[in-house]
Order: sequence, then C-alpha cells, then structure tokens
Amino acid sequence: MSKERLINSVLISILPNVINDNYDLFVFILVLSNIFLLVHWASSTSWDSKFNWCSFIISCTAIFHLHYSNVTLIYQYEPLFVSTWIILFYYHTHTFKNNYQQVYNKIIIVPTDKGIIASLRPYKYSLKRFLIKVPIDKYANGEWKEPTMGNAVHVFLIIMYACLLYLHFIPFITPFNCLMNDQHQPTSLCCRYNYAINGYEYDSIGEITTASSSSTTTTSAQLQSVNRDFCSGRVRIAFVGSWSTGKTSIINALLGHEYSTSQIAPAPTTDKFVCLALGSPYSGPIASDDYEQRKHCEIMSHMNDITHKHCYKQLPNVVDVADSNTEFEHFVFFDTPGWQSEYRNNCEYESFYRQLIDKMDFVYVVWDLSHGMIEDYFADFFKSKTKGVNYEIIYNRFEDGHADMAFLNQQYSKMTNGQEILSEMYTMKLHENNTLYRKEYEQDLKLLRSKIMSVNQTVYDNRKKMMKNNLMTYKSKVSGMLSLRKLKLANSLIQEDLNIHIPPKRNWMRRMGFEL
Repeated sequence: MSKERLINSVLISILPNVINDNYDLFVFILVLSNIFLLVHWASSTSWDSKFNWCSFIISCTAIFHLHYSNVTLIYQYEPLFVSTWIILFYYHTHTFKNNYQQVYNKIIIVPTDKGIIASLRPYKYSLKRFLIKVPIDKYANGEWKEPTMGNAVHVFLIIMYACLLYLHFIPFITPFNCLMNDQHQPTSLCCRYNYAINGYEYDSIGEITTASSSSTTTTSAQLQSVNRDFCSGRVRIAFVGSWSTGKTSIINALLGHEYSTSQIAPAPTTDKFVCLALGSPYSGPIASDDYEQRKHCEIMSHMNDITHKHCYKQLPNVVDVADSNTEFEHFVFFDTPGWQSEYRNNCEYESFYRQLIDKMDFVYVVWDLSHGMIEDYFADFFKSKTKGVNYEIIYNRFEDGHADMAFLNQQYSKMTNGQEILSEMYTMKLHENNTLYRKEYEQDLKLLRSKIMSVNQTVYDNRKKMMKNNLMTYKSKVSGMLSLRKLKLANSLIQEDLNIHIPPKRNWMRRMGFEL
C-alpha cells in the first residue's frame, strides 16, 4: 500500500461518520473557508506583513521539505536557492537593524518625546528591546500605544536563513572526526564513507531501511552492511565447502600449526563457525574483555543478530579465536562447518551461512574430488559474486591422472552462471598431502600463500567498487538536516576517491579539511 493510500485510510477511519458520509461537502466548505481567509489576509494586512509571511513559508519549506526530504532538488538548483537565501537574509537583517536603531534612538540617544519614552521605558534594560518596534499609533487620549513585537519575526527569519546558509556551507568542510586521521590513509576514506552512508542499514533480505522511518524500500542493488572499520579493516577470508573436504587442514597448513580449537578427523569434525584473528600475542579463545582482538571478529555477532531477527534464534556454535601467526596478521580467517543439504531447512544455519559468504572479502570454496557433485543449492550462493574476484575454488586432494576435468568443468559452471570453461586463474588444485605428492603439495601450498597475499589489493579495490555502488544506490534516498552534506560528500567520493584507476585528490585544501 502506498503512503498516500495509507494516510487516506487512517483519516477516514478516525473521522466522524457525519464527515465520511458528506466528505465532498466538508471538503468544499474547507476550501472555501481557506479562500476567504486568504482574501481577508491579502486585503487587511500590510505589505510588510504579507512579505514576512511569504518569507516564513519559504524558509520553512526550504528547511523541512527541501533540506530534509528532497535534497536532490535543492542540489540541482543550488545557485538559485542560495541566491534567494542570501537576498532574504540581507533583507531581514537590514530591516531588523533599522527597526532596532529606531528603538535605540528613542530609548538612549534622543529621549525627548515623553510619550514614547513612557511606553518604551520598561524595555530599556530588557532583551525584549531587540524584538519590539517603535509604536506609530496612539490611543484616543493621545498616548502612544504599547510597542508591538514586530521585530521578532525578523529575528526568527534571520536565524532560519542563517541555518539554511550554514547547511550549504558545511558540505565544504570535512567531518571533524575524519580530520583526526591522515587524509592520505584508508581510515580517512572509511570515515568519510561511513559518514555519507550513515542512517541506512542493510539486512539479509536486501532491504534498505532508514533510521528515521519504519518504512522499507526493496532495491535491486543491496547495500552491504559494514562496521566502522570497513575500509581500513583486515581482509576477511572464509574457507567453505561440504563436510570433510579439508578446510581446517588447509587453514592449519597455512598457519604452520593447528589453531587452538581445531579438530581434524576423517569424519566431519568442525561443528562451529570460527573466526581466527591472526597476529595476536596469544593463541586461544578470545577473552570477552580483549577488545583489540575481539574487534576483528565483531562481524560474527552482527550476523548472529540478523539471524535472530529473521529466524528468532541465534547460532550457539560461533567461536572467536586468537592465533599468534604473524604471516597473515593483516587477515582474518573464517573456518566453517561443512555445508549439508539438511541445512536448507534450518533457518539459522542457512541465514548465517549466506551472510558469511556475502560479507567476506574473499571466499575459498574447498571441494574434495571424492565428494562428487557440488550441490546446486550451495552453488547458488556464489552466482551473484563476480567470477575470480570474490571467490576461488580449491579442488583438494587432487591426484594427477585421476581427475575427470570434464566433470570439474560441469561443477564449476554451476557457480559461474553457466560458464563451462575451467579457468586456471580462478581455481587451483591442491594435491593429496601424502608421500606420493609431498613435493607437489608443498608447491601448491606455496602458491596458495602467494595468492592469499595478492588478494589484499584486489580486496581493497573491490571494497571501493562496492562502496561506490552503495553510495550510487543510496544517495537519491538521503534525508535529514545534513542531507546536502552527505549528498555532496557521496558525489565527491563517487567521482574521485572511489575510482580505483584515478588517484584521490591530494591538494592543500583537502589537507586543511576542505572538500574542494
């Protein structure tokens, strides 16, 4: 139901029956009454009063409609609007100054007219003297009438237009908290992006929800839910696949030792979603008060919150683990339970698994050739990802001469929207870890290490692409008093900083905190 229909239905439900039954008549009376009020206002008030009322309507419309809910219109015609604000600001400032000067002259400078002095005397030491006007009418006995508060409207409109001009000036200033970071560092880009995107959040069903409204709008481009360390945070890499494909064994081989909670056996052993914060001073489960390590795994709690929102239940088997490996200290690894077809009917497992794949920077799909086919439902998780950019397939326990390459092509095509050419660039073969293939296994592991290290720049480029897509999707829906600032900052990021082939602007104005 549209917003207009909803409002009409609510109004009809709360109006008395006599009005509902004679709706057209009451609308006619209401319109006619407003016409008469308008005619009366136009004929009985002064031109100054008419102009002030029009200015009041203009300022309120500018703030509460244009700046709050339709900033794209004001952005498109900003020179015209700003010129109008400046002219009206000058007019009301000049009028206020003249009115107050008259009051000041009567009270302080030239106290000769005893009648005027008598009516103005109570305001001599009061702040209200800034709001009054010198009376121009007398009572029947010849005494001057009490001064009106006619200057108050100019004070109010000066404040309104000053606020409007401030809202047009502030977009040229970098948000203060972002100035605390070096403008050349990714943290500054992250801060400016988070400021521009602030107020919108993404949930796992692909809806964009404004913080100030309960309404939701489904879009084709889904906003990625990110934390404050998104831009500069560690690269997140997940190892997923079916049960007993060797995911945990590969992670331990990369680390050079078994991480503290790992379990390896021929049967399925990893029954937990494990976040591994690497480069830690200790190895073991992360303590609840260890913020430095826990912040790298906070995405797990975030995903569990969304899982609870949609499934009314959280996953109990989520573990955060620290590891002392320093080779991958700029990464966070995620070990996962093997995907099983039964999980399709388990809301919390399916929801968490899908979120994990969506929110990772890079995913390694580990598949044991002895497991046969890749399940279609599992393969669908990856079809929305860009081939070779967001994930790669590891064919584990590979044996030369025993692999059916045509079969592997067919399985790979399930995950790549029908493409049936097995690409050496986007897949790798990891030989069986035994005496027969010891040398090949070590070479494969060395290649995997180098690939993971090379993922770093690719991930940061992908993050920029995703941020740019998020902002382009979001910016037309921006709202709030500082929406113009967010819109201009979003456009600046889209046109400059988030273009991976164009270096960001690094002039002295940017270093001084000016978005120019």
